[in-house]
Amino acid sequence: MRNITKAAIFMALLATILSCGGESSQETADSPETEAAVDTVITEEAVITTEVEELLETVETVIASPEGLWETTMGQMELVLGDSDNVTGEYPLGTIEGTLSGNIIEFTYNEGSLSGEGTFTFESDFNSFAGFQDISGTELIWDGRRL
Repeated sequence: MRNITKAAIFMALLATILSCGGESSQETADSPETEAAVDTVITEEAVITTEVEELLETVETVIASPEGLWETTMGQMELVLGDSDNVTGEYPLGTIEGTLSGNIIEFTYNEGSLSGEGTFTFESDFNSFAGFQDISGTELIWDGRRL
């Protein structure tokens, strides 16, 4: 939900920036006012383009998170990012609880009477991860891709 809210805020900001524009005048092509108006429009477009690019970079950074639905080697999993980078997740066999640090989640899992630890390492775009869970000293591969 946080990502949807952030994306909506970004879209509102983007719409506001793109709707900003100067008033055009009806000058003749040879008049000095027309040359000044053209320079002003070009300058405003450059500033708007720069601001939009900066906003896009910011939004990509903010939106990049593990939150969402995943198709994994353990079945479909939903991850939720809470406060202080706490992560919880549910998958067909059980649940995970962990902490996000950069692009890595270190977690504990619980599958009924079976429990242990694991790690997911996400790609920088948070669209896939490679990981494992430790089952009695044996590492079981646990990979996933965003749905």
